[in-house]
Amino acid sequence: MSDLLNELEQLLPDAQSRAEYRHELAISTFTNAVSRRMADEGVSQAELARRLGVSRARVSQLLQHTSSPTLRTMVEVASALGCEVVPVVAPCGQGPGPASGAGGRRSRGRCGVAPPPRG
Repeated sequence: MSDLLNELEQLLPDAQSRAEYRHELAISTFTNAVSRRMADEGVSQAELARRLGVSRARVSQLLQHTSSPTLRTMVEVASALGCEVVPVVAPCGQGPGPASGAGGRRSRGRCGVAPPPRG
């Protein structure tokens, strides 16, 4: 996956385009996770809208990625599904993985050097 991300970034003409791409990727990752959770739990868009106190059209906009949710909205949606949002800052090309969680091994950056230990 990181090879694909690296190739795609090389195709993007400038820093602004790369930033927009990463923004869209993060939102897509979130909306895909929400859709999977809804399917796993048998929660319809109408039910999620009811839990959130918003219209079904608003939920549809979020899931179809026609709007960019704020972090607050992401937390509210996750909470309505019995989940939480866990922001992760990882070295480029190394999204969150099993080793990056609490208690797991620290991942190595692109340069192969482990980050400093937590204080």
